[in-house]
Amino acid sequence: MKIAIVGAGVNGLASAYELMLCGHAVTVFERRATAAEAGSFAPAGLLHPAWALAWADPMPRLRLPWSAPGPGVRWRSGLQWPAFAWWGQWRSARRRRTADARAALIDLLTLGQERHAALQAELELDHDRSDGFLVLGPDQRSFDRAAGLAVTLRELGLGVRPVSAAEARAIEPALDAAAPLAGAIHLTGPAVANCREWTLLMRQVLLRNGGRFQAQQAVRGLRPHADGVELTTDRTAESFDAAVLCTGSDAPDLLRSLGLRTPFQPWWSHSLSAPVREPMDAPQSGVMDLQTGVTITRLGQRVRASGGWDLGGEAGGAERPAIAHLARTMSHWFPAAARLGGAQSALQTWRGAALVSADGLPLIGASRVPGVWLNLAHGTMGWALACGAARHLADTMAGGAVDGRLDALSPSRLGL
Repeated sequence: MKIAIVGAGVNGLASAYELMLCGHAVTVFERRATAAEAGSFAPAGLLHPAWALAWADPMPRLRLPWSAPGPGVRWRSGLQWPAFAWWGQWRSARRRRTADARAALIDLLTLGQERHAALQAELELDHDRSDGFLVLGPDQRSFDRAAGLAVTLRELGLGVRPVSAAEARAIEPALDAAAPLAGAIHLTGPAVANCREWTLLMRQVLLRNGGRFQAQQAVRGLRPHADGVELTTDRTAESFDAAVLCTGSDAPDLLRSLGLRTPFQPWWSHSLSAPVREPMDAPQSGVMDLQTGVTITRLGQRVRASGGWDLGGEAGGAERPAIAHLARTMSHWFPAAARLGGAQSALQTWRGAALVSADGLPLIGASRVPGVWLNLAHGTMGWALACGAARHLADTMAGGAVDGRLDALSPSRLGL
C-alpha cells in the first residue's frame, strides 16, 4: 500500500519504519523543518516499562494555576468547563482501569522494549543510551510506597528491586552524600535513551530505504474517497491508500475535520539540559525524585532535568520558575554535575506538550473513517510506548494475527 504518515515525532518515524518492513511505500509529512521538533525534542528519555507503568503519570491531584512547580498537575486552562470535565473523566478512568487495559499496556511496553533492542542491533543506531534507573525515596514514607509498587512490578516479570540508600549511592556514586535518602527502587536493563537523536537517525533510515520525507508541509485536510484518502497540504494534494495520524497536540484539528470526537487535552512539561561539568560528578544513567516528580538523566555529555505537568495552556517558551525548579532539583542530587551558569547558549530549556486521552491510554488502530488510522495520545509514556505501538500498528494494518489483548487500545473504545 501507499501510506501517508502525518507527524514526524518518535511515533511517526517508528511507524514509518515498521510499515516499510511490511513492504508499504511510506511518505512522512511534517509541518516543521525536520523530525522531532515538538513533543519528541527534549523529553526525559525514559523507556523502562516499570517506570512507565508505575511512575510516568503524575499524582492525580490538581493544583492551582499560580502554585509553584511540584508534584501533581497544575491547572492552566482558565475557566474552561470542558477541560475540567475532562480532568474528572481522566481521574475516574485511571482509578477504574480494567485488568484488560493494564494487560494491554504491559504487552505494548514489553513489545516496545524488545523492538527497541532489536532495531538497535539491526540498524546499528549510534545514540546516547544507558542501562539502569533509580527511583529515589528521600523519606521513609515515599520509599515504602515505592517498595510496595515494586512488589507488583516484580510479579509482572519486570526488572525492579528495592535497594538501601547505601546501595543506591553505590549504583549512582555522584549522588550528593548530604541529600536525605531512605532508599530507592532500582530498575534494571535498558532505561534511558535520547529520543530526539533516535528519531533523527530513523529519519535517515527512512530515506536510505526509499521512504519520502516531506518537511514544512502542514497537513490541512484528509478526504476519504473510494480508493483511499486524499491528503491536502499547504502546497499540494495527493492520494494514498491509507493515512496514519501520529501527530501530538495538532491531532484534534484534523480529527474534527473528519467529524471525529477529540477526547484529548494537552499536558505541558519542561526540561533543562546542561553540559556535563565533570563526568565523575554526573549520573551514570538516571534518577527520579519521588517528592518532586523530577527526573535527572545522563544523555551523553549533557545532563537533563525534566518534570512538572500543566493541564492546558498555549504553546510558548519555557517558563522561568519551572526551569529554576528543575535546576534546584538537579543541584540537590548532583551538585557538581552540570554547568548551570555561564554562557546561556550552553543551556537548553524546553517546554513541550503530550497529548493525553480521556482514559489515559493510547489510541492505536483503525478509526471509523475508512482509510484513516491512528497512532497517537501516548501521553506521558510516549518514548516507552513508541516502538511497540508502531509494531502493533503495522501488524494490525497487515491484517495478520496480533495480540488480542491490545484490542483494549483500539480507537473504537472512545468513539473514534
